[in-house]
Amino acid sequence: MMFRFTPKQLLFLLLLSFGLTPLFGQQYFYFAAFKDKPHYENIVYTPSLYLSQKAIERRTINKIPLNPNDVPPHSAYIAELAKLPLYIFGQSRWFNGCIVLVSDKKVREQIMALPFVASVTYLGPANYLEESNEAKELPLENQLLMLEQSFNNKKVKEDSVLVGKSKKQLALIGSDSLLNNNIGGKGVLIAVLDAGFLNMDKLIPFKHLFNHKRILAAWDFVEHEEEVFEDDEHGLAVMSCLAAYQPGVMMGSAPNANYLLLRTENAASEYLYEEYLWAIAAEFADSCGADIINSSLGYTKHDDRSMGHKYSDLDGKTTVVTRAAEIAASKGILVVASAGNEGNNSWRQISAPADGENVIAVGAVDSYGDYVGFSSVGPSADKRMKPDLAAMGKSITLINESGRIYEGNGTSYACPIVSGALAQLLQQAPQANSLKIRAALELSCPNFLEPDKYLGAGIPDLLLASKMVTAIGDSLIDVRLSSDQKEILITLHSRSKQQVSFSLNHSILGAQANGSLTLQKGLNRLPIKLNKKRPSGFYQLGVQFKMYTSELPISIP
Repeated sequence: MMFRFTPKQLLFLLLLSFGLTPLFGQQYFYFAAFKDKPHYENIVYTPSLYLSQKAIERRTINKIPLNPNDVPPHSAYIAELAKLPLYIFGQSRWFNGCIVLVSDKKVREQIMALPFVASVTYLGPANYLEESNEAKELPLENQLLMLEQSFNNKKVKEDSVLVGKSKKQLALIGSDSLLNNNIGGKGVLIAVLDAGFLNMDKLIPFKHLFNHKRILAAWDFVEHEEEVFEDDEHGLAVMSCLAAYQPGVMMGSAPNANYLLLRTENAASEYLYEEYLWAIAAEFADSCGADIINSSLGYTKHDDRSMGHKYSDLDGKTTVVTRAAEIAASKGILVVASAGNEGNNSWRQISAPADGENVIAVGAVDSYGDYVGFSSVGPSADKRMKPDLAAMGKSITLINESGRIYEGNGTSYACPIVSGALAQLLQQAPQANSLKIRAALELSCPNFLEPDKYLGAGIPDLLLASKMVTAIGDSLIDVRLSSDQKEILITLHSRSKQQVSFSLNHSILGAQANGSLTLQKGLNRLPIKLNKKRPSGFYQLGVQFKMYTSELPISIP
């Protein structure tokens, strides 16, 4: 399957592969980091040379200035590096260096001898490039594990409901209601970084992506080719939750979005070079103008123990993949990562890049909204609460490479449901910055005020989040009773930091509570404590802003 790349995308991919013809025999990956970027100021303020118009617009909406790490590495350095007996496998503007492939580890000394090279890091062997064609079906480590592989061999009967067998996983967050109103992420660009999308181009639930040209680019960063539909099926399962569209059978949470399909993971092994490939793919997604990055990948232990991570590394700023995810978020991209499937084993904690402060880490629940034991727990190593929120990750409706519907488990599948929800919000508020979109989704969660290490803020309420992102001016958006029935939770939007007064009146008994609240600019989620002997019935909550009073009713059983 071939795709049409824009000239800027082609330039980016050509730069990735600048160097000699690939080497043969045993090969090794290294990352050569450069000391500086000479003369970067000559092009940093001409972003059209290295960023798409959509990427520039995203920076404008998010008020993000151009940065030296937006500029590619110095071309003269790359030219000098290419003179050595190596193959330049990829280059990183964010980490200012190149991934190189060598057949002799002694070349490392030659690289280090170059005056502009700051460091050379060993990333692992490139075993998959050996001439052996032996098929390997090894499972991915960490949350790439398929916890349930029992396929449903029964013939799938079409459901009269639009979303079909995906109903439970979508309804749990309210995504199905928006899909029924044709809010499926239209105009939003989602980059999916995964291990492969086996046979996705041949399956009915994804035909709409090809018919409507919603796959804007596809690239295999592992094998340097355009074909991404011949490798692992994990990305296919992820796309089942995100982009499937077969009315009455199955539906993803963002079937109308546009996609970048980027293979960064080698399913047969786990080495540090895959984290660097993740970074380069994220840079590509940024340059293309991606609004969201979905990463159902996680890194803890590696095949080479010296490359593996310790729990203390999960502090949001140590691992390469988390640092890359944080940079992506700093560019206004909503980065969504699965928390991990380590809850039942000795590791237990989240994996990288879910530890990133600005990464939305997603845990898993069942169809009843209860925590499931395999979902990795927080907090991060620096004691920040993680995961951030949760979605259904047990008995999820998926499609396999043969086109069969089956049920699978994993935070890998909770993650794309949330990514699709964010796309639905972005469709409704295309000029909203990423901070507002994320805040709306997290504020809509029931435990936002008291997050825990299992589910973070809890399960989002997409209908409430939708009201938040479309709010204009000062407004009282939502009123509801807390789960313990001791507080009324109110959601407000404020155009500025201000003090407001509120009053709570019973339909029969009259005034029950009044006071004042301090609102921050933007979205606010605040509690009003109720008396222990409160009477049941209908109430009216009023909030007096500077210019007017906003009121909403609430019923207390």
